[in-house]
Amino acid sequence: MAETDTRSIKVLFREWRQGDAEAGQIMAQRFADWYYAIATSRLGEDTGREPCETACRKFGEGVASVSESRALVAWAHKIIQEELSDKGDRVTDGDDANAYTGNQRPKTLLARARQALPSEVGLLERCYRHGTEENIEPLPVLKARYKVKQWLRDNQGVPFDVAPDEPVLDRAPMPLYESGRMATPAEEVNFEQWMISDLDLCKDIAEFAHFAIALRGGLPESLSETPAPVPNVPRFDDDDHQLDTGTSSTGTAAKVAGGMGLVAILGGGALLVVVLLIAAYFLFM
Repeated sequence: MAETDTRSIKVLFREWRQGDAEAGQIMAQRFADWYYAIATSRLGEDTGREPCETACRKFGEGVASVSESRALVAWAHKIIQEELSDKGDRVTDGDDANAYTGNQRPKTLLARARQALPSEVGLLERCYRHGTEENIEPLPVLKARYKVKQWLRDNQGVPFDVAPDEPVLDRAPMPLYESGRMATPAEEVNFEQWMISDLDLCKDIAEFAHFAIALRGGLPESLSETPAPVPNVPRFDDDDHQLDTGTSSTGTAAKVAGGMGLVAILGGGALLVVVLLIAAYFLFM
């Protein structure tokens, strides 16, 4: 769903507590998007779906008990942490084709990108490979990551939305987060809690998640070693791409990715209901 509201989470929370149902809906959608980005980055879409859905449900059941806006993000983050802990920290390899990869295997796509951008993909491999201990500066990795995203978008039809020419420097730690290489658990917690203040960052992490997971396990030495690509068959008919929830103030349809949470607020401050829908292709559209 397009995000145009610039109010902070704290402001939205206070206004929801004062009876503004629309502010509550926007707030809850942000938390669902945030949960999805964290769960997908850590575990992939399929494995991360259940903890994401459970976290959204628990958020909806318990948010009315939070009395102070400054405590909201830490409280909500603890929910997703507990759900993910049951599934393990991070998956260390994967090669799943889905809507984010243009229904092609990410290892195959990255191997193709390596032929065109050997330095950039090589840097990503050195940073993301599970178990590596090499000390790598994150900013060059971030720049290489965006060049690879641009190449995949422009040459392989991967539907990336976030691939800027000039990266936001504050996002430099993102490759370290995606590869599980942050210096301390506290740094990782701080980064994840900061993510909710920037939904463009959440989108960036979610849409690259399957490539990050593929890089964690390592790429094949050559294209000839990659598995045969799966057919480029959409998982949903075009008519299923939009779901009109009837809950927004504009009544416009919301497009969400598989496993994304679509959040509705009922009662103007009394009851928060999180409805999880498995929908179509594109995140945060």
